[in-house]
Parts: sequence; C-alpha cells; structure tokens
Amino acid sequence: MLSDKPILMLPKPTTVGRATRNGGRGKTRYPDHNEQVGRILPKLRRLESAFENERGKISESTSGINPEYALVFETVGTIENFVNAVKKIEGLDWLSEIEEYFDSDDNFYPVKKDGEKIEGKQLNGRLFLMMSDQQAMKELKSLWGKYQNGDPFEHGYGKWKSLFSQLKDIRLWDVQDRFYNTGLIDVLNEKIELGQETIKFEIELWFRSNPSKRLEASNSIKQLVQTVQGKVIYESTIEEISYHALLVETPISIFDDLQNDSNVKLIKADSIMYFRPVGQTIVEFPSSSEEENEIDMDIKPNDVDSSLSPVIALFDGLPLQNHQLLKNRLIIDDPDNFEEAYQANERVHGTTMASLIIHGELDSQDTPLKRPIYVRPIMKPNPYAYEVRSEHIPEDILPVDLIHRAVKRLFEGDGDEEPVAPNIKVINISIGDLSRPFDLQMSPWAKLLDSLSLKYNVLFIVSAGNHAGSIRLDIDRDEFQKVKDEPFVEQQLIKYISDSIVERRILSPSESINSLCIGASHTDSSTVSVLGRRVDLIKHPEIMSPYSRVGLGYRNSIKPDVLFSGGKQLYLENVMGDNGFALLEIAKSTLAPGHKVAVPGSNGKLNEVAYTRGTSNATALATRAAAKIFDMLENLLSGIENGSDIMNEYGSLMLKALLVHGASWNQAYNLYSEVLRTPGDSTFKDKQVPRYLGYGFVNEDKVLNGSEQKVTLIGFSKIKKEEGHIYEVPLPPSLSSNKIKRRLTITLTWFTPLNNNNQKYRQAHLWFNSENDILQVTRHEADGRAVQRGTVQHEIFEGDTAAVFIEGNTLSIKVNCREDAGGLKQIEIPYTIAVTLEVAEGIDIAIYSEVRDRLRALVRTRQ
Repeated sequence: MLSDKPILMLPKPTTVGRATRNGGRGKTRYPDHNEQVGRILPKLRRLESAFENERGKISESTSGINPEYALVFETVGTIENFVNAVKKIEGLDWLSEIEEYFDSDDNFYPVKKDGEKIEGKQLNGRLFLMMSDQQAMKELKSLWGKYQNGDPFEHGYGKWKSLFSQLKDIRLWDVQDRFYNTGLIDVLNEKIELGQETIKFEIELWFRSNPSKRLEASNSIKQLVQTVQGKVIYESTIEEISYHALLVETPISIFDDLQNDSNVKLIKADSIMYFRPVGQTIVEFPSSSEEENEIDMDIKPNDVDSSLSPVIALFDGLPLQNHQLLKNRLIIDDPDNFEEAYQANERVHGTTMASLIIHGELDSQDTPLKRPIYVRPIMKPNPYAYEVRSEHIPEDILPVDLIHRAVKRLFEGDGDEEPVAPNIKVINISIGDLSRPFDLQMSPWAKLLDSLSLKYNVLFIVSAGNHAGSIRLDIDRDEFQKVKDEPFVEQQLIKYISDSIVERRILSPSESINSLCIGASHTDSSTVSVLGRRVDLIKHPEIMSPYSRVGLGYRNSIKPDVLFSGGKQLYLENVMGDNGFALLEIAKSTLAPGHKVAVPGSNGKLNEVAYTRGTSNATALATRAAAKIFDMLENLLSGIENGSDIMNEYGSLMLKALLVHGASWNQAYNLYSEVLRTPGDSTFKDKQVPRYLGYGFVNEDKVLNGSEQKVTLIGFSKIKKEEGHIYEVPLPPSLSSNKIKRRLTITLTWFTPLNNNNQKYRQAHLWFNSENDILQVTRHEADGRAVQRGTVQHEIFEGDTAAVFIEGNTLSIKVNCREDAGGLKQIEIPYTIAVTLEVAEGIDIAIYSEVRDRLRALVRTRQ
C-alpha cells in the first residue's frame, strides 16, 4: 500500500566550496634526538645481524634468488603518505600499514597542554611493513646515518626523518606475528584432540604489487609446502583488495614447533603474512527436541510475481525450496553444486533466512514480498560437527574467493555466460568468521565487500555475529531465583557484557565500512504462555540482545550500524553457579519466544515452523525492510522523469540511507547511562553507547508511512573533493513561534573508494552541516565525532524552544567532501541524503502539506 504522504524529493543542490573542519589532536612526548639515536642504533645493529644470519641460511634450492625479508617499523603516531618515500628506495617494497596501540612508557607518552604526563592512556601508532632485500638495507643504513648525524635529507626523503623520530621499534616480521590473533592455534589444538593427522588452512601472503614478485613468492611457498609433504588446493589473487592467498593441506605435525628458530622453513617464510584457519564460518542447527509445529496461517503461493527481477540476494545455506512458505519464491543458483551435500532436514539456516526475508516473523502476519529472491548457496553441512549439527563454508574453499566469484557472477557472469541477476541491489550475508573477531585491522573479507559495493553499486547487509557464551552475574547463586525478576538483574547483565566486550567483538566481515552491520534487539512478536525453567533476563522494552556482538568498527566507526529485532533469548540457570555466583546459559529451544519461521522438518515435511533467534534473523529482517523500501521508492520514482535511471544509480544508497534513517536510541540510552557511565566520561556518546546500540533501533514505520505531523525528503547527487552541496528544506510556517517539541533527523550515506596502501583506508570523507539555529534544535544522540568515521552520518536534533522564522525561510544543509586516505583525485562520489522534520502525533500542525506546497514553489522558482 502506498502512503498518502510519500517521501518528497529535495531540489538539486547548489555547488560551493566545502566547509572546514574543527579538530585537534592530543600531543605526544617523543624522545629527543640523542635519546632516539641511543634507542634505535642497537635495534638496527641486531636487524643487520639477523639479515646476515638469514642470508647465510639460504638453501641451495634458492640459489640465485636475492633473499627478501619482511620489515616492521613500529611508530608512535602516523606519517602521512609515507608510501611515496618508500618507493624511492630500490629493493624496498611497500606491503601494508596497520593501526596499532601502544602502552605509554618513559620514551613515548601523552601530555597535556602544559607538558604534564597523562597516565594510563594508550598511544595510537602504526606498523609500517615493507619487504626489503640486502641492497635496500644498505640504503636504510645510509638514511639512518643522515638522521644520526643531523644531516639534511634530500627532496622526497624527508618522511624518513619523521619515521626515525617517531620510531618505537624496528624488527623482522616473525613466526609469532604470523599466528597472532588468527585463531589457528586453537583450531590446531581441537584437531589434535580429535586425532586428526592433517589440517587445511589458509596462507595469506604479503601482497606484492609486482606480478613477477607475486609469482616468485607463490612458487617459493608451493615448494616449501611440498617439502613438508603437503599440497596446495587452491590459489586466489584479488588485486583490488591486495589479497593473495593459498589454501593448503599439510600434516598437522609441522606446527609442533612455533618458535622463531623452528626447523620448518614454511613456518618462517618471509613472504607469509598470516596462517589462518578455514571452515570457521559456522551456524548451528537449532534444537529440534521439542514438538514440531505445522503452518497455522493461510499461504497463497500465487501472490509472488515471477515476472519481476529479484533485487535481493541471499548468500547462505541451501534453503528447502519446496517448503510451503518458500515454494515459487526463490531463484536458486548453485553453480558449485552444493546441493549434493545436503539432506532435506539439513537445509536449516538458508530456509530460516529466506522465510524471514520473504514473510518476516510469521507471528506478525505480514504481507510476503512480491518479488522472488535470488539465493546462492555458500555453505554445506559441517561433517566435523558431532554433538551439535551445523552448516559452514567448507574447509576446501577460501571464503573471500567464494564471495568474489559469487558477486561477479551476479553482475558480470561466468566466462561467456550472461550476468545471472544484474538488478540485485542488496546482498544478505547472515554469517561471520568465528576465528576473526574484528581487531583494528580490516579483514580481506571486509575489504572485498567494500570494494564490491563500490564496483557494482550494491549494498551488503551483514550480521554482527552471535556470542553464545554463558553469563555470570554478580548475584549470589542461592539468591538468584528470588531476585530474577528484579530490574537490577538487567543492569547486572549490561555490566557483564561491558566487562567482556573483548571476547564479544563483531565478526568479520561485518566491519566493512561500505556495508551495514546489523545487531539484534531483544524483541519479537511472539507470545509465551509458559517459561518453565527458562529465564528472561531483560525487562526493558528496548535493549541490545545478550547474544548480539558489540563494536566499534574500523577507526572507531559506529558498528553495528543499527539494531533490528533478533528474537527474545531466554536463559537457563546453571545450578552449580560460578564460584558462588549465578551462572546463566543460553536456552537452546525451538519454542517461543523468538521469530516463528519456516524450517525443514525432521521427517521431511514441507509445512513445519519453529522459533529461532539471532543476529542472522535481525539481518534478514533488515534485508526484508530494504525490499519494502525498494518497492516504495520504485513507485515514488516511477512518476519522475528518468526515475528508473535514478533508481539504478542511487537505489542502493537510498536503501542504505533510509534503513538507518528510522533508527534511534529511544529510552535505551538512559538505561546504559545509568549502568555504565562514570563521572566525567566525555567519550560515552562517542565510543561507549554506539558499540552496543549503533545508531539505534530501526522503526520501519517512520520511513514507510507518512503523516501530517512528519515529512521526509530525500536528495542525491555526486560530489568531488573540496566541494560542498547546499540543500534547502522549506520550513512549515505553522511551526514558527510555536513552543512545541520538534525533531530533525538527517542521514547521509555513500560508498567510499578505498586506498589499501593507507591506514586511513577510506578515500572519501563526506559529512553534512545543518543550520539548526533556525529551528532551535540541538544534537540529541550520537556524538558529533562518532558519526563522521564511517560512510553513514545519522544525526537527530531536538528542541522545544519557540523558533521564529518567516514565510519562505529554509533550513540549509551542506554536504561536504574531503580526501581522507589519499588518491581520490577528481572522482565523483555518489551519495544520498534523507531529512525528516516532525512533531508529536496529534499536534495540529500540517507539517507535511506545508513543506510539500513550499517545496513545489521552490522548485518552480528554479526552473
């Protein structure tokens, strides 16, 4: 149904210069010149000695090859455009720049304006990684000599002086680095316990910009793999994201010694960046021990229009396509023949995700989507799951390569084949890599989604990931049953999650900055008559679900972006407790509460349903909301000249903007503030609340349905660096001089180009400024710094002071663009901006009609 108060289109903006930004950085105390020379000189000597020792160990099989070594320069602070200085040294090849944090010490520490040391604060730093040969090492020694003697540096080499001044350490990339935070050691231990003698794993190589260097590194590793009686299963190179990896199988015994002096040359190979596990993208089957239920709603299989092209893609497990809720609604594309690995009762996750996208929660009795959805199976049943059955991306596949091939097939086709679904606007990925919680560094998978978003103009909607661990409350075990319904239990839960955020970080690839990362709220439409032993720890109507993983994202950007309903999760008390304290474990059940969805019955029935919950569910519901918004926009633009072209070019960005546009913290902020905020905490709205709530809980009704008390406008354009675009929003005269509460919501979204050679990564930084004084409104929720770190700026402004303006006045909103990571040149960046002005329902002010009428007049005057 079309709203009789549809979204309005903003007039074309006026182009001006961009606004300047206010910002200041804290100061850091660095060692003086003599101190730094004394610190670094011994490190350089040890490094030179290591070079000579390693050079002497080169085997005869590699004779004639100039050996190279991965160097790590650890700096406190960054050095802009350092890559250009590296290129001037022959034999030195830039590899990567990684963000890092260091504890302050007597040499480097933060200081106040008066020079006083600030205690207990970490310093932001960088790891500059380069591949160096012996000749390059001589050049580095020469440059160090200039720094040591205070001699001037030649033009183009000045960045090296900055590097030496800020250098904390210089060393070789070693064995410990190659396994740091990869999760492979944990997987090794698990497989050893199971008695497995071989293991499949990923070798992520340093990406070399020179193809011949890449080939040389690849051949060298393949030889070393053969040396340990292993084999290379697959190789993938994706230049757009600087990714080069090998899928390898070897005896598990090669990892017995992970010291730097290991005798296994593969473990010590300098061309290797990381050893990573595979097959870690896993989703468990829900328990089916309870009584199974059949569909209790009227299903009309003919209410889908198969003539319409799909705009939603689901990358997941294989659904049960003949289930009564899914029949004729799916376009399954299985070029890798994953279907042959599935029994009907194993098609769980894909079935539940497809059900949620098409129907929403069955308890809500929503209208199913008219369009079919495209499904690409990327998971199979997990053969290693013995106690709890699950689906996973198989061990013999590199997930990054699989997703790359799947998306390319949509828009370009395979080989001589035509594109299979070129009209796709949204791709749902409701899975994540359990071995890779986000930790400062962007994963290749996230980089891939960022690159593909831009290349194919498609929006990825990705789940934040679930954390299924137990919860320990600071409540006496013997007292819990007496107090379990008290409000302070909920507060203890929030505190526990806050204290364990390191193990609850969002999973790769949800840190992708061009994508939307979806967390789960503790809500659903189910009704529960009997809880039994199950306990609902949450009484507040809006709160993050206990299983939903937490952010922040890359460079402290807001992640998750928004929260959708994930289904209420109940818990069971562990009667043993934890050292006398209450211990709660997830109640794994297919009974309510949760989302009622289609499931494959254990007896092969095609009409069964059950209750599930998770961030996967929330992501599927976000994707469903995107499909509904798409239909609304398509109807809106059908009556506009070039409407189909606008939809093709800006549709994905409009969906991204409008999905976030309905988000708000609502009353949850007060609860989190009460429990977690400490006196004088200036970062609470900047870095604390967003990691749990993102931009907040999405109210779809705000976007899909208008009223006289609310008007939403949408604009779009392309902007270059150093430009500004000014939009004018007509103001409703009836609001002038009225002392009533009013809310202004503005959401700006774009897909940024990427610079893989720069730690900032995001090439295009867009942001808006609005002249809020004319409406007498001020920022209400997320901090002004937090909202400018990603590719979504979503702000809510409120006020109730009488604002005086005259007929014809407009609210000016300025969109600005600056280069962030370098290399943007004069690329035009498409973006979308959404604006909503509203007052409370029931107030007799015709905001919508007044803005609409004045907007028409404004457009006529510009024609």
